[in-house]
Amino acid sequence: MAVGLRRIGPAFIVGACIIGPGSVTLMSRTGAVYGYSMLWLAILAGALMAGFLALFLRFGLYSRETFLGLASRKLGPWFAVVCGFSLASVNATFQFGNNLGVTAAMTTLFGDVPKVVWPVGFTLLSIVFLLGFRNIYLLLERLMTFFLVFMVLAFVANLLWAGPDWPAALKGAFIPNIPEGADWLTLGGLVATTFVMVAAFFQAYLVRAKGWKEEDLSSGVTDTVLASILYTAIGCVIMMTAAAVFYPGGSVDSAAGMAMQLEGVFGPYARIIFCVGFGTAAFSSFVTNAMIGGVLVNDGLGLGGKVNSPSTKLIAAVILIIGMATAIAILQSDAPGDAAAVGPAAKSQLEIRALALAQALTLLAVPLGVLATLLAFFDRDAMAKHPLSLPERAFVVAGVTVLLGIAGMTALRVVPMVQSLLSG
Repeated sequence: MAVGLRRIGPAFIVGACIIGPGSVTLMSRTGAVYGYSMLWLAILAGALMAGFLALFLRFGLYSRETFLGLASRKLGPWFAVVCGFSLASVNATFQFGNNLGVTAAMTTLFGDVPKVVWPVGFTLLSIVFLLGFRNIYLLLERLMTFFLVFMVLAFVANLLWAGPDWPAALKGAFIPNIPEGADWLTLGGLVATTFVMVAAFFQAYLVRAKGWKEEDLSSGVTDTVLASILYTAIGCVIMMTAAAVFYPGGSVDSAAGMAMQLEGVFGPYARIIFCVGFGTAAFSSFVTNAMIGGVLVNDGLGLGGKVNSPSTKLIAAVILIIGMATAIAILQSDAPGDAAAVGPAAKSQLEIRALALAQALTLLAVPLGVLATLLAFFDRDAMAKHPLSLPERAFVVAGVTVLLGIAGMTALRVVPMVQSLLSG
């Protein structure tokens, strides 16, 4: 048992970051609107993420340089700095999505409390967590593993009670299909919230923080496989549950609506159970997401990218504050249209759309990260004793091609939506 527990580590931290309020919201929304037909997309995104986690595990074990340290050597310090800040902006974007998600959940339970209380409260709690503990890696590892397993059990129990259409689910999982008139903002966000490149980069730094060496490769592979199965399964289970409960003709425009998925098992306590799970997902994403940005900026500045360094924690705290401030601005704005006609439903719809937009916009910061990734895996000196095989290189090319393609399509679709949100 002790040996098995030692195999759990970095990938579970990344997995808890992937399954946050944005993931739960977008998977629920996709299942409610498209039924089981988009399961294949969630599985594809999860498989790509798993592969890149395994590759960055190897990079962390075998490379003598850090991820952005290598980029700095090859392209110059200016590139490492720009890349670090660019990738950290992705985390700031995720952060305001996390704030909107947890606010939606907490408002469902405590409707009389002003909404701005929740971004401020969760952000302050996260900053205390970041700055109050010396060895934050060990705490992250234990907490995120618990959160991930907790979410699996809660949603699997409800899925079994909901009674999904298994033939339709199998068809949706293995036969790719894009429904006519699909909302690319939602689908792009779904991919972005599962195939999270910045979280894959974080794997290389976590491996070092864990203290793993080359002989720990098998432990790392076990960790990656288990975490990948769990976070992909959680996403699929949430989508299937929403499909079973809401599809066809349903929609998810609020946390209260998402909580209805759990009524089958938990009855009148569904809202409480859902919001507790949603809150734990939010807190895990708050802390881990901010740490990713802090590490990348720290490494981009040439400071080594250490998880436990004071500079990493301070940068992470700044990212938390930026996410909080952006979320508060969204919460205090009016929904598009006639301000006098704005009601709770319209406000909730604005916040859900802004959350989806937050996830999709992360794909627009992809190109620099892709370039740094290609350097890490195709540079002869990066892992000189352990170069990638031809199939592994083909996988890298396929993965970055998918990212760039979706980023391009998202850019074309997102620009008018940004204008719509801002003009409101």
